Amino acid sequence: MDTNINDSEAGLGEEDEAKAMTRYVNTTPHAITILAGSDVNQGEEDVTIPSSNVSIRVKSEAIVDCLTMVGSLFVEIRKRQFTSVTYLENEVEMPLPDKQEGVLYIVSRITAEALPNRDDLLMVDGTVRDDDGRIIGCTGFAQL
Repeated sequence: MDTNINDSEAGLGEEDEAKAMTRYVNTTPHAITILAGSDVNQGEEDVTIPSSNVSIRVKSEAIVDCLTMVGSLFVEIRKRQFTSVTYLENEVEMPLPDKQEGVLYIVSRITAEALPNRDDLLMVDGTVRDDDGRIIGCTGFAQL
């Protein structure tokens, strides 16, 4: 059985909703399922955090570093450099908010790498795959 957590409700215990301990904002385009019964996650239900109306994306540019031969083709080897980070809420671009007490953003690894000084960014960690190799969930989060 799964439990859904909306970003506005995440981290709220039934007996303590007024305190709003931690709010998880999933900025990825897909739901995140944390699997129960794995590692320290000894609950009885998986927890799913749906994608939110917030998107944090990294823009980059490529610079050709050199060429290599692949068969009879010259192929560019490029170096990617982060140029900026965009923050969209309800598809409206705005400045990336400052860190907020009790708010953690679930982001892609490339976003976390582009913002190394932010300790409010989480990435999925301990991904679990089904027999066909598809990711079905994770066992936790990681930070850089």
